Amino acid sequence: MKRLRVPEWKTLLALGYGGPQNMYQLAKAYDLKYPMVHRAIKNLEEIRWVEVVDVKLSEKNMPTKIYSLTKEGLLWLLSRIPKTVHPSLVDFSENDSAGLRRTMEEKDISRLENLESQNDVYLHLLFNFDVDRIADKNLQLFPLVFGNWPFYKKIGVAQDIAYEFPETAFSTMVEYYGGHEALMDKLGTIDMLFTYKLYYNFLEAAAKSYPDATTEFKEEIQQKTTRTFKSHAQLEELFHEISKQIEKRLTESLAFIREARTTS
Repeated sequence: MKRLRVPEWKTLLALGYGGPQNMYQLAKAYDLKYPMVHRAIKNLEEIRWVEVVDVKLSEKNMPTKIYSLTKEGLLWLLSRIPKTVHPSLVDFSENDSAGLRRTMEEKDISRLENLESQNDVYLHLLFNFDVDRIADKNLQLFPLVFGNWPFYKKIGVAQDIAYEFPETAFSTMVEYYGGHEALMDKLGTIDMLFTYKLYYNFLEAAAKSYPDATTEFKEEIQQKTTRTFKSHAQLEELFHEISKQIEKRLTESLAFIREARTTS
């Protein structure tokens, strides 16, 4: 994966939080310098993580390009959300994280204009990454995920689904660029590949937590899962396909364990 500089990070985040915008809007809304935005946009265009989606007339009646994240750009952004390092480690570590703690004490890293280093970006992603704004402003990129986001928040599964974003986004890009022919031939597009893998991971996590849950919590897991997949006709179709694949894997795993037990 390409290592982005801070200006590219800030531009990706600004487009993620604000949706399609022109360069002047990006610079003004997030107190960014226009030359920085211009260079960052050009660099991100070259790797196809942002693209021109419209051309509109400005207040001075000049044609102005409107930029948006591409599906690949948003996946890269989602794949970078820190997940393996718990935020408490920044607060309580006495060695490597001391500099991170000082940064948090000295500046407001929730504001994009204050992100000046890779560590600032890391802390923003760890503590301030706003999935709700991403979902609201990028509905067109992953409609079967973000189109249901208000409903997912209402029934209490949005956080569970968001937890799967980093690994799912990363593995989607690996499979997409690596040419996972069977799955891509079946699903057709990168957004459907991401959608399939995301709901697969969500359902598999629910299935794994179910056996150890209390009776009350088991009912909650069932209700939330059912409501999630019944929220859209296309998701119901995905559910039947995903559930068959998970059942097949679990059956094979159980057969392996039984065989190992009988031969031990």
